[in-house]
Amino acid sequence: MEKHLGHISVDAGLCWIGDPCYVLPNDADKNPGHDWPEFCNTLEKLDKPGEPTAHNFKGLGVCVGTGYGDGSYPVTATIKDGRVMSVTVKFG
Repeated sequence: MEKHLGHISVDAGLCWIGDPCYVLPNDADKNPGHDWPEFCNTLEKLDKPGEPTAHNFKGLGVCVGTGYGDGSYPVTATIKDGRVMSVTVKFG
């Protein structure tokens, strides 16, 4: 069964997928960047011209570009036997 969960609002053209404990201030020493400018600098170093932003941060999470920038994007879940099997964010 597919279920619409809602929308995510994006204000940086990026979507982070991962455990929230890795992006909260108290855990900043384990984050890909200690603050927003450092995170953006990390992405800039990893991005290759002409390729979309899509990076795995050593198992802490994955960051992907929306391809369209800021906006509101629908999120759906595939549910089987009462368990969420996958979550999809539709950027286009």
